[in-house]
Amino acid sequence: MQESLPALSDGEKQCLRLVAQGFNSKEIARQLHISEHTVDQRLRVALRKFEVPTRKEAARLFVAIDRDAPQIGTYQPLIYQPAPLAADPDIAPSPFQPERRDEHQQRRSLLRWFLAFGPPLGGSTNELSVDGRILAMIRAAVLTAFGVVTLLLLIAGAFKALA
Repeated sequence: MQESLPALSDGEKQCLRLVAQGFNSKEIARQLHISEHTVDQRLRVALRKFEVPTRKEAARLFVAIDRDAPQIGTYQPLIYQPAPLAADPDIAPSPFQPERRDEHQQRRSLLRWFLAFGPPLGGSTNELSVDGRILAMIRAAVLTAFGVVTLLLLIAGAFKALA
């Protein structure tokens, strides 16, 4: 048995790894997005380089040698990884500064309140129960009606201002 890995292309290595996992040429071709002919050609070249008669034997040799070979340029995880930073604690109210809500927070809470009446955002409505779906449709209808009425009032106001 050879102790060193013959000079294999990346494609040949990929095919041999997949053969070692039990895939046939058709499955390997699908995974690598290449033709079956290309897979077979890569494996034939690897058989010649390993000087073995079967693809399974070549894959077995490749895996045995590749496992022992040092991996150059591969990612090596850090030994020490610090814990995530803790969030800033809430600032206690100061007697010198009156407690007041930030204007940005007030706008965000108003927006959340308004969006609570709309349809669910970013989720699948199929997860809702029948009652939830009906409620979501009613919310959407009410918001649509509100938008249409607002738009009509704006257009009517624009015509009055121009007249």
